Amino acid sequence: MIWLLVIALAAGLLILAVIGRPNSKSKGRRSSSNRVGSVDREFVTRKWATIETMVGGSGSSLRDAVNEADKLLDYALKNSGARGATMGERLKSSGSRFSDIDAIWSAHKVRNALAHEADFDLVPSQAREAVANIKCGLQDLGAL
Repeated sequence: MIWLLVIALAAGLLILAVIGRPNSKSKGRRSSSNRVGSVDREFVTRKWATIETMVGGSGSSLRDAVNEADKLLDYALKNSGARGATMGERLKSSGSRFSDIDAIWSAHKVRNALAHEADFDLVPSQAREAVANIKCGLQDLGAL
């Protein structure tokens, strides 16, 4: 008898979870005409403002700025239809969309060095240049 009650309760919770589930594509963001492809420009603009604040700092905030800028560019690539399983593949397939693909690659390489090289010494001017290059890339994509 109790097992029937447990099964009924579990089934009810499952039904509520399915019915009450929000649209997974919206991820809490408003749908608006402020989109390029499926890139949410308002989201990108908000994130970019945070990155600009980080660039004004030093040390770990510069490292964070490079990392966040790179992630934001990858978001824009993914959501604008770039093909590839990795960001590198997406950059290769989207090279013609950028006014200076070499600058984008340079910025991405800085991010990779930060992530994978324990002894990488980030120079502040190098971080600011990487972030500026990524900003140009986001503008080229129409995401910023």
